[in-house]
Formats: sequence, C-alpha cells, structure tokens
Amino acid sequence: MIEQGERFCHNCGAPNPDEYTFCIRCGTRINFLRPLTAASRRPPGAYPFVFDVEYPQKLSRLSTLARLILAIPQLLIIYALGTVVGIVTLIAFFAILFTRRYPKGLFELVVSFNRWIANVYAYVTLLRDEYPPFSTDPGRYPVSYEVDYAEKLSRWLIFVKWFLVLLHQFFLYFLGLFAFLAAVIAWFAILITGRFPRSLFNYIVGVMRWYLRVGVYSSLLRDEFPPFSKRADARPGSGRAVALSVVGALLFIPVSVAGIVALSSIDAETQEVSVRYADVLAGERTVPVDVDGNLVTFLSAEDPADPARVRPPRAGHRLVSFELEVWNYDSVFTSVSRDAFRLKDTLDRELDPLPVDNPSVTRGNTVESGDTVVVGVVFEIRDAADPASLTYSPGVAAYLPFGERVRFEFR
Repeated sequence: MIEQGERFCHNCGAPNPDEYTFCIRCGTRINFLRPLTAASRRPPGAYPFVFDVEYPQKLSRLSTLARLILAIPQLLIIYALGTVVGIVTLIAFFAILFTRRYPKGLFELVVSFNRWIANVYAYVTLLRDEYPPFSTDPGRYPVSYEVDYAEKLSRWLIFVKWFLVLLHQFFLYFLGLFAFLAAVIAWFAILITGRFPRSLFNYIVGVMRWYLRVGVYSSLLRDEFPPFSKRADARPGSGRAVALSVVGALLFIPVSVAGIVALSSIDAETQEVSVRYADVLAGERTVPVDVDGNLVTFLSAEDPADPARVRPPRAGHRLVSFELEVWNYDSVFTSVSRDAFRLKDTLDRELDPLPVDNPSVTRGNTVESGDTVVVGVVFEIRDAADPASLTYSPGVAAYLPFGERVRFEFR
C-alpha cells in the first residue's frame, strides 16, 4: 500500500517525505502531478501492472451515506466507457493477430479508460470519498492504475485467454461476495467512527487488484498469466498456474453445462384446468384447485374491464381483469405479487399484469398461513386477440424453474 505522507520521485522512484520538494536520492524536483510509471512503482519481477489506493485517515459520513446516489453519473459514464473498451479490444484482436502488436494509441486509450473505471470502483466501494474527476489523466485521484506497454504479443494466446481465466473468475466470484460483505461492514464502521477498518480496506483493494489484473490479461493488454493473488508484488503466474487453470476450466465447463441442462430440463408441475371463458365472464366460480398447499378458485372475469382501477388502455388495446380466491391452508410461502401471474393471448403473446391494489392483501404481496384473499389482476390486451390462458404460480415457481402452478385454459 502507498503510505500516507510519502510521495515518489518521478525520476528515480525513491520514496520521499510528503513535505520534500526535491528527491533525497537524485535531487530531482518532484512533480506531484506527473504519474510514476508502472515499472518504477512495482517491485522487480512483479506483474507489469499497478493498482493501489491511498488509505484515507478520515472519511465523510454524509458522503458515505449517499454514496450510490452520488455515483450515478459516474456509473453511467463507465458503462459507456466499458462499451468503448469492448469495441477497441475487438479492433486490437485483429491488430495483434496480424502484427503481434497492440496499437500504442489504442493501448493508451484503453488504459486511460480503465483508470477512470478504477477510480469509480474505489469511490463506490467507499475506499475514497473524494469525487472522481471527469478525466482519464493519471495523478488526479489517489488511485494508481498503470499497465506496462508490451512491444510484442502472442497472436495465438488471443484465442484462448478467455478460457484460461475461467478458474480466476470462479475464485473472484466468491472473493467478490466476501468483498461485498466487507464493504457493508465498512459502511457501518464509517458512519460510526469516520474510518475504514484497515484490514477490510486492504482486503477490498486486494480483490480489486486481482480482478483488474485478470482484466488486463483477458483484454489482451499483456500476455503474462495473472497470478492467483491479491498482493501488489505478485509475480506472473507460472506454467503450473496455467496448467491448473486449464484443468480447472476443463472441469468447470462440463459441470456448468450439465447444471444448465439439468435446470432447463426441470419443469414446474403445472395443473391445467379447462374453463369456458363465457362462464367466468358470467361470474361462475370454478372448482377449487389444490396448488402447493393453496386452494385456488377462479371467481370471475371482466372483458373489457373498467379502466378506473389502473389506467386507460393504449390505442388498439383493451383491459381484461380476473379475480381469484386464494386460501393458504398449508403453504410456507404464498405470493400474490404481479410476478405470480401470466396471461397468454390467442396471438401467442405472454403478458404481465398491470399494477393494481388488492385491498384484501394486507401484508405485502403474501398470504399468511390460514388466510384467504381475493386477488384481482388486470392485463392490457390487443383488440384483435382474446385471452387464451391465465397462469398462477403461488410459490417458488414464479421465480425458479420448479414448483407448482395452475393454468386456466380458456375455451
């Protein structure tokens, strides 16, 4: 970590006390606005990339409290910058393939954009509370992001780098979860004490360094394999690390594919109930259907429905509404939220319900065990179509590819 009260000479790289104007080693006047090169900041033999954040002695409680709101403009910008970096990386791919070189101008552009992104990462994760500058210039923010330019790159590695970093991504997923928890703990600590716990700060910076280092490799800026480490002085990964990554990726891909296939093959258990649409329009109740510990009764339908409950339909559309009675007699979780309902029309379109209040639902959008509620749902449908089926998923089937649901098929 960069120590507080210490600045580096941009000529020889020697550390100097904060108050010194001339370097104590070489006598050169220290230019505080010029960045120290990555090669001089990193220890000999370390990965040719630098990321670091100066530790703040005090942080603003007010800024910490409103951090995500304040960061919205910056987040929108780095989203756009990420798109540009992706386009430039695609151009660089072909340049490396034919010339073995990353065009210097494009390289500097990507590094500068990544520097801006790193600044915003540090701000959002509460590591610093100075607002990030709207600039890609180094030395404008207490965050270091530098990458050494490679004169020659492998034209074959560009095809497999995405594959080789899969094991890194696996580890970073779990490290990122712990980093999120560390940031949550730090948020409370800053609000109470005005300080970021040093151990949590070091951990988050280390995870970000690992993540950004892998990004340097996978975005074709460097060919050295990234180490499995959070340390700033970590050396490039050895041949053994590459072999481990290949084996891990070969195991990771089939396991992931098998998991996706297994999930896609699981279908929610659906009870299909055939009802005459004219009957439900006339207010005839259906026989209750037992679904996941709930008795569901189709009460009535209105077509077209009164727009007073929601809003007038768009041109060429009309509103249709349905009322169901749900009795939770033996279910741990029963939802009557909008996500639980889907309407399919005769044009084979699936429609989500419009927001509508249900007076009988008194506790959020759930039905407590032993309670009975009447739920109304309203859909906007094209004039040229009619309702074909209404599906209700009272439990986890509304969010996951398994569970129980009922589908009322209209005839």
